[in-house]
Amino acid sequence: MPKFHGLRNCVTCGIACTPMNYLDNNGKRYCVACWTEQNNPEHPDLEELREKVNNAVGIWKCAKWTREEGPLPKGPQSVRSE
Repeated sequence: MPKFHGLRNCVTCGIACTPMNYLDNNGKRYCVACWTEQNNPEHPDLEELREKVNNAVGIWKCAKWTREEGPLPKGPQSVRSE
């Protein structure tokens, strides 16, 4: 199962796209940093954009958790439990 459910990777750098950090153009998905670098290479905040996109990948919620990554919820408790 993919770590990021439903989102593809950037066609330029290959980083996983997260919400609000990508755009689609002609059927290809670009991260904001690669798109800005491609269209405006002299952008003053280019390194900050790249860092923001890279940090967002580590923060984005996993679609599948394992017991090693954190405790799983126990779910609703039965009324008749002993």
